[in-house]
Amino acid sequence: MPAPLASALLFNSAELPRIRATLTRPEFAVFWDTARGADLAADERFLRDELKLNEPVRDLARAANILLRSAFVQVIEPAPAHAALANLALERMIAYRRWDWFLEAGRDTVGIMRNGSTSVAAVLAADWLGDDLNPALRARLDRYIAEETGPAAERAVFGMTHHDQVVGWSMDPEMTGYAKVDVSRWPAILDRNNLRIIATSGLAAAAAHLGPRDPRSARWAAQTADSLRLFASRLPADGSFPEGPDYWYFTFTYFIMSVELLHRHCGLDLRNVCDFPAMARYVQSVTLPTHGTPDGCLNIGDAFLTSGAEPLAWIGRTFRDSQANHLVLQPGCIRDTAVNAFGAIWFDASVPPRRAADLTTDRVLFPGIVLSRSGWETKDSVLSLRSGEPENHEHADRNSLLFAAHGERLLNDPLKAAYPRNDPKWLLRLTAAHTALLIDGRGHVYHEGEEGTNASTAAAHLVDHRLGPGWMWAVSDATDAYRRAGLPVTLVRRSVLFLKPDVLIVADEAALSTALPVQTRWQVYHNDDHGAVTAEAAAFTITRPHASLHATLAAAGAFTVRTDRLPLPTDGGIYPFAEVVSAPALSHLLLTVCTACPAGDGHGALALRRTTAGWQISGSHRGLKVDVGLDFSVAAPPAVRL
Repeated sequence: MPAPLASALLFNSAELPRIRATLTRPEFAVFWDTARGADLAADERFLRDELKLNEPVRDLARAANILLRSAFVQVIEPAPAHAALANLALERMIAYRRWDWFLEAGRDTVGIMRNGSTSVAAVLAADWLGDDLNPALRARLDRYIAEETGPAAERAVFGMTHHDQVVGWSMDPEMTGYAKVDVSRWPAILDRNNLRIIATSGLAAAAAHLGPRDPRSARWAAQTADSLRLFASRLPADGSFPEGPDYWYFTFTYFIMSVELLHRHCGLDLRNVCDFPAMARYVQSVTLPTHGTPDGCLNIGDAFLTSGAEPLAWIGRTFRDSQANHLVLQPGCIRDTAVNAFGAIWFDASVPPRRAADLTTDRVLFPGIVLSRSGWETKDSVLSLRSGEPENHEHADRNSLLFAAHGERLLNDPLKAAYPRNDPKWLLRLTAAHTALLIDGRGHVYHEGEEGTNASTAAAHLVDHRLGPGWMWAVSDATDAYRRAGLPVTLVRRSVLFLKPDVLIVADEAALSTALPVQTRWQVYHNDDHGAVTAEAAAFTITRPHASLHATLAAAGAFTVRTDRLPLPTDGGIYPFAEVVSAPALSHLLLTVCTACPAGDGHGALALRRTTAGWQISGSHRGLKVDVGLDFSVAAPPAVRL
């Protein structure tokens, strides 16, 4: 049995019964069985023979995960093999020259990315191992934190805060495993995005681990607190996170870790620096559970999963927040990764898991994402329209739509786009891969990944947003984003009417100074090889195993409808879509009227009649009577009559 926890960085011995009880819950079974039953021989082989000391992206991350997992198993359910493996993992990690791949002045480590998470894993593992950590190895870790990782974290956080005092950041040419990009402007770019917090967690780990043994600890703790407060001051007031729910999860796992280390060991209490319960409501708002993907989310930009359990468990316990605990216990939230130890550490079963009663089904999330849903179950419908400002980890997706109903993604936004520009799946970041509009086959402004996946200059503006009983109306203008791409546009505007739960009316307008064709693309979810799309003269149908979407089309001019797929190697997946092509003209107006229904049900009949002002849509679908007038005779925005 290991000795009592030396410094109780995250929990003390008295809390072990609660944590052990948590690990017996069925929701934590996959994580705990995976941790205890890991292939230790394969891990040892990797650490001794395969780990490359100049590869910090995957190899160092794997070593840190082995360390964290085996140290946690050892403190919860002591096993000599896990203790020995944790010692080996830490020894190999300390053999790295640095725990990151960024330099200042071409010489000194800047702890931007891997340094923070690796430092957290190392100091927590040392705490959990207690007397089972080799004393000589503990002394080497102390020196490494004091001489390398603490200063690297301070260098990163200082540079993000004081851009004008940075000597110059670059990538370490001796390290491998990452795409080479220009990081000279990263002090300013990272100042406001999630990597500020990952860097900051390295400072918190150093301050808490070294404590009074190092005179810099108090300064590092104060810098940690200042960085957390600065980041919190820039967050949207509604609790949302512009980079998406899985980036919220990554960011706030380490934000909360820093808060805990400061509170428990540095005399600084920042537990109320953010509205954490509002964040749990944000995570609920952007969930998108569908058949086979219970951990799905509204994947705007690079986000593709809902939050993991760790920060939600802490919110539930710290604020007695039932909404957070409800999310923790949803399928897919507790994952089989090493960091889910934090979920077990922070989860409090005495907080009743309940969805918050004050949730709203219609929101406009910062930086301009229109969200509308019919309810919270898998069978309900969820719609998003991406308007608003640029943001880190974004795609070229202004005015794009994502729509799910009856447990299926029916209008898709691509998942897992590539980070490096030279990967074919970089295409998934571009407008052509979204349910959006193209001008002569071209999308709006983006970048070439020269500085990574940071924000572009593309913006759209929500010019109208109204709600009524069972409906939502939104109009978004993306003219400037397309103009910045060098396209001859004077107007690019999308209007969306959502008649809940199953009718979606989309009007796309484009005005040009040169006659060109315009296309609208409607992406199919086919990641599981079960999506299909067919086209007719003035319609298309998207079919999924549990639901389908039928679209009826009209336009101010001549148009055609076709199906195709993105030009990507098929061994990386097939990405089909329907495309409506409006013939070359100076002015375009395309109307797409969609109905959704579960498999086995039929689509209703909706008639589209041209009027002097625009269109009249009438008919019925699954018991919903539709009688809608759209007026495009006014200058802006178009008017809707229900």
